[in-house]
Amino acid sequence: MRFELLAFITAFATTSAQAVVGTAYGYGAGATGGGSAAAVTPSTNEELASLLADDTPRVILLTKTFDFTGKTATGAGCDKKTCSAVSNGGQFYLGDLSCGGSDMTPVSSITYDAAGPDALPVGSNKSILGVGGKGVLKGKGLSIQKNANNVIVQGVEFTTINPQIVWGGDALDLQGGNSKIWIDHNKFSLTGRMFVVSHYEGSAATLSNNEFDGVTTTSAVCNGDHYWTIMMIGKNEKWTLDKNYFHNVSGRAPKLGQDGVNSYFHAINNYFENMNGHAFDAYTGSNSLIEGNAFVAVTQPSTDHAATVSTFVSQGGNACSAAFGRACLTNSVDGGSGKLASGTSTGFISKLGKIDVPNVLDASKVAAHVKGNFGPKNLGAAALAAPTTPATPIEAPTTPSEPATTPEAPVVPNEPAAPAPIAVAPPAGAAKLYAQCGGSGFTGPTSCEAPATCVKMNDWYSQCINSSSKFRRALGRYF
Repeated sequence: MRFELLAFITAFATTSAQAVVGTAYGYGAGATGGGSAAAVTPSTNEELASLLADDTPRVILLTKTFDFTGKTATGAGCDKKTCSAVSNGGQFYLGDLSCGGSDMTPVSSITYDAAGPDALPVGSNKSILGVGGKGVLKGKGLSIQKNANNVIVQGVEFTTINPQIVWGGDALDLQGGNSKIWIDHNKFSLTGRMFVVSHYEGSAATLSNNEFDGVTTTSAVCNGDHYWTIMMIGKNEKWTLDKNYFHNVSGRAPKLGQDGVNSYFHAINNYFENMNGHAFDAYTGSNSLIEGNAFVAVTQPSTDHAATVSTFVSQGGNACSAAFGRACLTNSVDGGSGKLASGTSTGFISKLGKIDVPNVLDASKVAAHVKGNFGPKNLGAAALAAPTTPATPIEAPTTPSEPATTPEAPVVPNEPAAPAPIAVAPPAGAAKLYAQCGGSGFTGPTSCEAPATCVKMNDWYSQCINSSSKFRRALGRYF
């Protein structure tokens, strides 16, 4: 019976996940994507590209692998002597932006997949939704165009974008001036350069419940871990990073700001594991609140440079009370990890505003929660009762060379639809219809507003389901 139920749930999740699951929050708050636009399901690469590019509100369902690989090209570049793509499991560097310095040797012809360097342009008002864990972009990433806003990318896997070549393409880039951006429950792997990058004109966005999988055979630091993880270096960047899973990455996980550029970051309840390199790399001007994160076997939870930044704040205490009505959470660093530095200039926290995240966890509960909820494969439980329209939003090793997508300057290498109103007031603290009401590590309300009841989906997630809903009736014999 359990297997029959599982099969039914999987099928139901696949067919019902035709809308955004949950509500954008943090610096990505207000994102509705395509809103209530009729869902469209592209079948070809060309159709997908066309649907993404304009500013027309669209809900785009990805139900298959869109494979852009197969057409190769060649170009000149260079190889790093101390971490060679030829002999040491390193990466080639395409073009000449990273080819200065005595450690780099010219290479006249590098073969790469032609699709990788040119990502798919994405305009405003888009919900890009992977369905049932089947939405995969292979060989080409997404580029949210300059000043585009209101974009949601959820449940999508990005993979195989020239992993052996720096400058071979980014998985997801924001061209700048972007707002209301929510990147949730995606997986990033096997990418030549950045998994996520925001350029010189800053953006406001939330990264949540994503997996950053750095396992690779072509590493910029020749240690089997991907180096180019996340880079946010624009003017007045505003990012929330919540409950993401970083593993087997060795650098820029994430890189926060650049010297002299003002920016704001809130990193909370992320899980970092098996990292032979550094996690946070912060620069002067970055106002960074790092709280409730967990580090297991991470060589450098923060870089030496981050230790010099007074506004890189990672200690617990009362500095968060005015902004969030709670104390700042203490981070957890295991005995197999290095030191997590912390500054003492906490005044910027009051400027973060009301951007706290839902379901705030003590660091001791982060590993279990994140590993039970990250990426496309774990979006299904939350999607079981998803409405057909989106919910209304509620207001270290030696640093390798520094590729940065144009227009960045190069650096020399070596571095439910809402339920109908209920006449009777709900009990205090009751969760709303379709909200989470339980699961390992969950600290919110465990009762639901009538007529909904709290239904366990798995050990990590329970949800308020209407007892008269289609889903409940369909599964009635199991409850």
